[in-house]
Amino acid sequence: MNLELQSEQLAAFKDYYSTDEIHPGDYVSTLWAYQPRNQDEFELERGDMFRIIGIWDDGWATATRFKTRAEEFDWALPRQKDESPPFGEIKMVALVCVCLPQHWRKTIEEGEADTVVKPVIGTAL
Repeated sequence: MNLELQSEQLAAFKDYYSTDEIHPGDYVSTLWAYQPRNQDEFELERGDMFRIIGIWDDGWATATRFKTRAEEFDWALPRQKDESPPFGEIKMVALVCVCLPQHWRKTIEEGEADTVVKPVIGTAL
């Protein structure tokens, strides 16, 4: 009998750095650098942007890398979820390392984010 634990997909996940929720189709900006431990994880650098594909209850999300950097993203414009099919490589992103783009600059300026983190969450499956 295989008792392997599997993550469940969620409809939303509370952004660690705001009162907002992250949903599939949302864009997120990287606050914390991260070195992948598994081949299915993205390497993260501050300012990287991703489009969330799926959210999992273990604190990870599947995502695709977005070409625009957080520094260039016009977060003041109202955004709708991007529901187009994913394009590019799909890998895992630790949700503790990212935030919604409209909170990125404020979080950095308030000193709530350093350049490197070692998340205290389980690794991606």
